[in-house]
Amino acid sequence: MFEMTESALVAASVDTVWSDLTDASRLAEWIWPPRFETEAVVEPVQLGRWEVRSSVAELAVLGRVLEIDALQRLRLEWRWEGEEHATDAGLTLERAAGASTRVTVRHTGFLSAEERESHIEGWSNCLQRLVDRYGGPPGEHL
Repeated sequence: MFEMTESALVAASVDTVWSDLTDASRLAEWIWPPRFETEAVVEPVQLGRWEVRSSVAELAVLGRVLEIDALQRLRLEWRWEGEEHATDAGLTLERAAGASTRVTVRHTGFLSAEERESHIEGWSNCLQRLVDRYGGPPGEHL
């Protein structure tokens, strides 16, 4: 199995970033590009739904909350619609200097290096949109 880790520094408080991950309307505003006209469903409880869908892009992630520790950690079962294989995406929030938040994504369970590379690119783009949402600082990706 393959895995990846991406991280970014977001110029917003942990409370704000947590809402961006767990409030459906806020998640839909940044997770994918605006042209995707993203819709989201979030049930921020153990085994709750965490889904992101774009009819325009014909794309959907059908997720389930595996672990939730408010303001600190969200772990999701991550499955692309139409695929049987699910992966595990963990998002961790840490307070950083200047009221910023370090967001780290550790995504595991990929079946191939190509699948991992595709998700590195996807998460890097998602995290940069979250950074841009708050006007900087430039994304620091590890």
